[in-house]
Amino acid sequence: MEPVYADLSVEPARLADTAVEYEHCSFGGNHLALNAGGAVRADFDLDAAERIAEGILTVTALVSKSGRSAGYAPLTVLVNGEPVASRMTVPGGGDLPQDCVFSVPGALLRPGRNRVTVRSGADARTLLWLYRITFDSVHERGLSARAMLAAADERSVLRYATRTLVHDPEGGPHRWEDAGTLVVHVDRGERAPIAQLSWRRADGSEASVSFQSALEEFHGFHRAADGGVAEYRGRLRDRRARPGGTEGVTVHRFRTEEGWGGGWHSSGELRLAVDDGGAPLERVTWRDQRENTGSVAFGEGAAGFLGYYQRAGEGPIGFRGTAVAGG
Repeated sequence: MEPVYADLSVEPARLADTAVEYEHCSFGGNHLALNAGGAVRADFDLDAAERIAEGILTVTALVSKSGRSAGYAPLTVLVNGEPVASRMTVPGGGDLPQDCVFSVPGALLRPGRNRVTVRSGADARTLLWLYRITFDSVHERGLSARAMLAAADERSVLRYATRTLVHDPEGGPHRWEDAGTLVVHVDRGERAPIAQLSWRRADGSEASVSFQSALEEFHGFHRAADGGVAEYRGRLRDRRARPGGTEGVTVHRFRTEEGWGGGWHSSGELRLAVDDGGAPLERVTWRDQRENTGSVAFGEGAAGFLGYYQRAGEGPIGFRGTAVAGG
């Protein structure tokens, strides 16, 4: 079957083979917020020739807190009017979105139009935040999530407005300060958005940040060339498909090889841009939302790099590259 998903972390929602309806909901910046009694209905079609013995339905959700206490918004999930979950508590305590995975018996599915309903209890005291809904055949589990990540990665040039906060060791007042614009673009061809990023520049300054799953924000630290350390945050201002958004930005482009089995083997291209107006890059380390990781150190003038790469579920391999013209 084709990928079926509703990515509710953006507005308008990013959909594949799905139509959605909302009731008592509002967009919350990187999620859909359901009030008490609110519901999302996602319709998708199955071909009459498709024989699905079991479906895998994944609902990514969070129950918002009540101050510092856990919130209350019981979750009910229906497939074609039949419950697969009734008034369940989303785990996690309201701190991080959780993937709630449900088995859907094939007997609940039918040729043609099918409907998934996700509902918050009428007695909810806080909000139910929905991020994503995906549906797959058990024999193709994860297909829709991979397709959703690939679609999100098409606009992989990210521009953030940043700020820093220096913590006074003597307990003085803290003040956030504007730290300018940061442009990020990491394209290894794995078709997955960035999750974490660290870098060091030739003047000794460095930073390490972690991105919110919809890439709306990041949080981390920045160490200046003089050694001063500050909390570092960013909020997304623009997101485009390359080459849009790279005007005036240095984009490093490399022809790469992977080292394994005692030799080097030709691989795809790597494009990197981490631009905040600072000194040239010396080193970049990243992890994407599929759990692939890489780390590279640039040679003189960024004419090449040497590092490692590790795909999710595999061992680390050597990774090297030679610069090519064009960004």
